[in-house]
Amino acid sequence: MGRGCMAGSGIPYALETALSSIVDELDFDGLEKPPVWLLGGSCGLLLHGVQLTAPPHDIDLYCDLEDTLRLHKSLLRYAVSPPEEDFSGCCYSLRGLYFIGEAKIELVGGFRMSSGSMQYAVDIATLQHFAPVRKYEGIGRVSLMPAVHELLFNLLRGRDGRCQAIAELLKQDLPAHLPLLHQLIQENGLEDSLPLKLEALLGLPSAIQI
Repeated sequence: MGRGCMAGSGIPYALETALSSIVDELDFDGLEKPPVWLLGGSCGLLLHGVQLTAPPHDIDLYCDLEDTLRLHKSLLRYAVSPPEEDFSGCCYSLRGLYFIGEAKIELVGGFRMSSGSMQYAVDIATLQHFAPVRKYEGIGRVSLMPAVHELLFNLLRGRDGRCQAIAELLKQDLPAHLPLLHQLIQENGLEDSLPLKLEALLGLPSAIQI
């Protein structure tokens, strides 16, 4: 099938092959309380169907702090560095680095960030209830970070082009995304920071009334 993309996912071959291995390694079916992880970043957005201007260059796996070490142990044979505290870019997380062949993988536990007066924390225990779960040919069953999270995250990072692409996806079925949008805005105290930007992106003033 070549070194481009497999199964129409849009993910480069090396990353897609690595993601398939990750899905196998992090299969915890049968455990009473399995660690939870969600695929985020560019790979997750492509599987959502978001149109990106450049292909992904790595794989981002998100989890809560309490699950970080359990997931790390399952990926130990690929580890370059264990999860360590990272404070770069006004963000905090426990971040581990892994390589499967040419593919770079980051495990990001307990992610939170600040941008000026705005604060945003990722709670996977909450987000998993809104996460699309799909089986992809050549990859397996993957749970994706909700697109609403990706929109807020990229707004706070000032990535206007990517925000526009995510907004186009959300507008295909906006009512389905509004409950989580409202919840994340309220839980993170973003009511005074983002409504005007969200109104411009989503084209529905009523969509962001809290």
